[in-house]
Amino acid sequence: MNNEQLDDAIRSLNKAITPERELWSDIVSRLPERQTARPPLGYWASAAALLLVGLIGWQLAVLPSAAQRSAAMPSAELMILQVYEQQKQQQLAQIVAVAEGFENWQLQMQIWDQAIAQVRQALQFYPDEPQLLAQLQSLYQQQLSYIQRATLQHHLIIS
Repeated sequence: MNNEQLDDAIRSLNKAITPERELWSDIVSRLPERQTARPPLGYWASAAALLLVGLIGWQLAVLPSAAQRSAAMPSAELMILQVYEQQKQQQLAQIVAVAEGFENWQLQMQIWDQAIAQVRQALQFYPDEPQLLAQLQSLYQQQLSYIQRATLQHHLIIS
């Protein structure tokens, strides 16, 4: 029998049929006596809910949030950036001349800086992506290597 047939059968029932005797008194007599010594289940559920809310509130107040933990810990991108930018600044500060054939070395530096900026922008969306971090590191290494080839630096002339 499907739902439609069941609905039809229910509609065809005689609605004027009434019980032969009062059923409520039989039901009440079978119910167990209420025990007032034990608290109802709702009491324990309320107490557990209040305890849970208090625990969550304490955790939010005492423990640092994920944003606070990540702010305290430098990202891999930031660590790469600090190391290579420091090395780059040291190399640029020691330039005394440009090697022959590298007259447009600053244009090439701008191209690398743009590529680095694009990878850093992608890292804003995927901060822990290993391929992006490796690409950032590779670009910085290429740039530092190019600076060494394209320029004569002070520390190289002394030694």
